[in-house]
Amino acid sequence: MPSTGMDWFVQLLIFVLIAYPIVGGLAFLVSSFYYHVFSERHDRPRYLEHGEPFVTILVPAHNEEASIESTVRYLETMLNYPADRYEIIVVDDASTDRTPEILTALQAEYPDLRVVTIVKNRGKAHGFNVALAFARGDFLLSNDADTRPNPDALWQYLSYFEREGGQNVGAVTGNMLAANRTTLTAEAQQNELNSIIGLIKRSQMSYGGLFAFSGANTMYRRQAVLDVGGWHAEQPTEDIAIAWDMQAMGWRALFAPHIRFFLDVPEQTRSLVKQRRRWSSGGIYVLVTKGPALLRHAVERWRMMPIVLDYSFSVFWSFLYWISMALFLLTQLLMAVTQDWERFWHNWYMVGIFVSLQMVIGLVQLSAASYYNDRGRTLKYLLFAPAYMLVYWMVNTWTVVLEFVPTVRKVWERRDGGSWKSPERSDSLQGTRDAHQGKESS
Repeated sequence: MPSTGMDWFVQLLIFVLIAYPIVGGLAFLVSSFYYHVFSERHDRPRYLEHGEPFVTILVPAHNEEASIESTVRYLETMLNYPADRYEIIVVDDASTDRTPEILTALQAEYPDLRVVTIVKNRGKAHGFNVALAFARGDFLLSNDADTRPNPDALWQYLSYFEREGGQNVGAVTGNMLAANRTTLTAEAQQNELNSIIGLIKRSQMSYGGLFAFSGANTMYRRQAVLDVGGWHAEQPTEDIAIAWDMQAMGWRALFAPHIRFFLDVPEQTRSLVKQRRRWSSGGIYVLVTKGPALLRHAVERWRMMPIVLDYSFSVFWSFLYWISMALFLLTQLLMAVTQDWERFWHNWYMVGIFVSLQMVIGLVQLSAASYYNDRGRTLKYLLFAPAYMLVYWMVNTWTVVLEFVPTVRKVWERRDGGSWKSPERSDSLQGTRDAHQGKESS
């Protein structure tokens, strides 16, 4: 038994370090199961009963020559929705590659295609706010340049706004899946996209709130966007920020697991880390700037409280994890130098138990989420589960630690965090565009 206050404090830290991911993982399993049984099976999209509202599809583009043509063609020709009831606006945010040329050629082919050109790169949120002034739709679909929704997505999204209580729905986000599986990094992300993210969103829906919309594909009610002042250009991730804004204003946010969309995922570890750093920065930025106001109105915004508290604790735990990791390695080095092999191997034994428990819970999560998504057809990606759980999980916690101080400094100095850099797209998207061009030239 601990004999001093410091011993008790150390024991408490160890308990938190070990218990949080295990208890959190079990909580996600239980709450997602509750949503799947009592809501998801009955919460499917329904055919529209009151006509087809006009929809504006917003496509942000910054140096998207590899994907913009195939995406626009897909949106123009493959959606099961009346052609005169939706429009496409591409926001060209100061592209320096062939994106402007490709868009000019597409406009000649599709006269209804509209392009808003931003001269200075200010980021996706700023571009959307500019395009909002030109949009004619009462509903807005955010669709990234590397993303394709399923053909029925428009009417499926709209059915959630049409049903009873839908007048309070501000946004509906879909279920993201990976389109490219060309590298080990991309394959391993199938576990995250097909399983973990969907399971977490199901869990959050069990108490009625969402941490984030998917920036790649989400339908917004125009009035709700205007109600929160549009997308915030200073935020590193506009999808997290507007999700918190809408729910803080009383709008409902919904996750629609039956609406699928496919996006390009990072194929190299370098690109993955870059993406996760931006996600971590966006989450921390929102937590620091919007969390205190939500906590001051905890009763009125009770749906958001589990999200605020869980993310706050996860940030704290990320620091605790890496500090503990450093102390553990130093301790093991000391044990080896002093040849205290009994304690040396005992420590590794305890780590093995912790990792094993995490792996078991992770495998159960992946299996359950795969069943929820497609009745287990994606269970084949369990082969990549160890790579995901042992590598990506550590990458996510490390990026939180890495981005915390720079992000807080951005908030303190009120610096703009919304500009973006050229993305790295997969060869599969480039190949799709080149194949189309070859077909037309023949």
